[in-house]
Amino acid sequence: MIKKEIYPKTERIKCKGEKVYITEKLDGSNICFFKKDNTLYIAQRKNIFPIDELESVKTILYKGLYEWLSVNGDALDNIHEGSVLCGEWLGMGKLKYTIDEFDKKFYMFAKANIDKDFNLYNIIYDHSLFNYTFNYEKLPNFIGIVPEVVELNVLPTKDHLDSIYEKYLKKVNRNVEGFVINYKNIIQKYVRMKNGKLQEHFDRSED
Repeated sequence: MIKKEIYPKTERIKCKGEKVYITEKLDGSNICFFKKDNTLYIAQRKNIFPIDELESVKTILYKGLYEWLSVNGDALDNIHEGSVLCGEWLGMGKLKYTIDEFDKKFYMFAKANIDKDFNLYNIIYDHSLFNYTFNYEKLPNFIGIVPEVVELNVLPTKDHLDSIYEKYLKKVNRNVEGFVINYKNIIQKYVRMKNGKLQEHFDRSED
């Protein structure tokens, strides 16, 4: 097992202006799956391990991940060599999602590549390109994609995001942690729920 966290932290949006794509920020745990040297790897928080070490790391895995990999590991082995799936593992956060809206455990928010030192590069957030991470160019049915909220022509102010958030809450009729803002493949986040409690968004780089 390798002690390393490969997905970088996401900065909070500073709400200053220009064109964006907004997706929902799910309250999950960060996880990546990738193929390197013809071996399937899992990157969970600060741990990276190959699929053949699954039994030895069973006690530190996210809840439900062992069973999920036992069922879906063979399909994940069809990831392109050097390609990475980045996403959220549901079930570990404060917000509890119903199976009616979220019937999968893993929701993808980016694709990337991995170098020889286990560093990510070429991180892409365009949902239309996610299927190209697999040899057969199609996402398997056990992988979801984070929900799209809205596409805007300008980067919104905080007040605009507050308004979008209120409308989105009414649309989905459930708690929403916040949004992820994509501007020219630059990612920032707008957070409204912390530890399951509603709060105002404010700029804080350490989250």
